Amino acid sequence: MGMSPTGFALSELSEVVRRCNPNFDSMRAISWQVEGSVGDSWRHWLEDLFKPLLLPHLWRVLDFATRQSVREIILFDMELDKNMKPGPRQRSIDAGQLLLQQSAPRGERVMARLREAIQAGAAVGHFATLYGVGCAALSVAARTALLRCLLQELVAGAPKDSRQVKLLETAVESVNEFLRTSSNGLNEGLRFHG
Repeated sequence: MGMSPTGFALSELSEVVRRCNPNFDSMRAISWQVEGSVGDSWRHWLEDLFKPLLLPHLWRVLDFATRQSVREIILFDMELDKNMKPGPRQRSIDAGQLLLQQSAPRGERVMARLREAIQAGAAVGHFATLYGVGCAALSVAARTALLRCLLQELVAGAPKDSRQVKLLETAVESVNEFLRTSSNGLNEGLRFHG
């Protein structure tokens, strides 16, 4: 895929995608569905769902997963469930079920406890929640994890669009800005996540 002007290698990012989500190649887009032009649909999704809901959710899950704080992760998962529209919500739960079938790294207690909470009905098991816990278990940096989530949606949602790099670049600045503002006073979180 090559190197984009924003400073990340898409081939390396794709490898992270596959490591954190072995089902990536067979998966459809989770929360983004192309409606109308790809570019307009992508920008609409970024503004309506990714930036206000998924981006802060992933950040918090990554942070609390490194702290082994399962109770907070469960609360975030339930909060995400309440705030998602029905279509993306169900696709997220379905994708989460596929991800849940993958084996967690040996000794990974957060994923095991989250799995128990999902089975008991205390958590829903959204893809973003499970993905964030998996990235933390593999020590994936926060920026990489967030960009990888964007890449998965884009590649799965518009696999034949030649503008994938440009569309991904439209989202990078919002991720960077979010990380800058979220890290004020949270340097400890950045140390663990990149």
